[in-house]
Amino acid sequence: MKNINRRKYIINLKTYIYIFFCLFFITLSLLIYTNKNYFFFVSKNIIETFSEKFEYQLSLFDISGLDRVESKYVSKKLQKYMKTSIFLLPLDQINDSIKENNWVKEIYLNTNYKDTLFIKIVEHKPIGIYFFNEKYFFFNNNGKIIDETNYKDLFNQPLLIFKGNSSNLKANSIINILRNNDFIKKYKIETLEYVNNRRWDINLRNNVKLMLSEDDPDKSIDNFILIQNKLSETDMINIKAYDLRDLTKTILINVND
Repeated sequence: MKNINRRKYIINLKTYIYIFFCLFFITLSLLIYTNKNYFFFVSKNIIETFSEKFEYQLSLFDISGLDRVESKYVSKKLQKYMKTSIFLLPLDQINDSIKENNWVKEIYLNTNYKDTLFIKIVEHKPIGIYFFNEKYFFFNNNGKIIDETNYKDLFNQPLLIFKGNSSNLKANSIINILRNNDFIKKYKIETLEYVNNRRWDINLRNNVKLMLSEDDPDKSIDNFILIQNKLSETDMINIKAYDLRDLTKTILINVND
C-alpha cells in the first residue's frame, strides 16, 4: 500500500508540474502578445546596444553585377542603414528599394554577420530599342519595356531599332534569323519595321529597304544575299528597295521609279 500511494504521489506531482509549466508558458505568451510592441522594442534595443558595443554594425557593402545601374544609386539607397545593427537590417525593404530601378531584375542580399552587406544584382538584358510615340525604349527578349533612352544615346548603343506596333514582342524571331544568316555582321541596319502586324521591312543605312516575306522571312534574306552577289556596285547604287515578299521572284525598285 505504501508503494502504491508513493507512486500516486509522484504521478500527481508530475501532473502538477506539467500543469504549472503549461500555465506559465500560456501566461507568458499572452503577456508577449498583448505587449508585443514593448517586447520588440526592448529586444531591438538590446541587439542594437550589443551591436554597437562589439561593432556588429553595417559599415561596408560589396556590390556586383552592375552595368546599367550606377553604384551611386545603390549607395544612396543604403545610406540610412549605415552604422545600424547588422542583425537588424531589413533585407526585404532594401531589396524593394533597390528594385525601384527599372534595370534591376533580381537582387540577392546576404551579410557576413559582422559589418558587410553583399549585394548581387541581376539586370535586365536589352536586345533592342523600340521606337514608339516619338520615344525610344530598351526592351528585353520577352518584349518587356525596360527603360527610356535619349535619341542622342542611340549612337552609343549596339542594338537594333524596331518600329511598328508589337515589333518589340516579335523582335526575338527576326533577330535570330538575322544572326543565323550573319546578316547583322554583313550589313548595316538602320531600323527594322513590323508592317501591319504581319511581316518585316529591313531599312539599311544606305537608304535601301528590304521587304520580307510574311511566311518565310529567312528565305527572303537568303534571296537578297544571292542577288547582291550577282549585282555590280553600279547596279546596287540605283536600287532603293528589294521586294522579296514573293519567294519565287524578287522585284528591284529603282531610285527613279
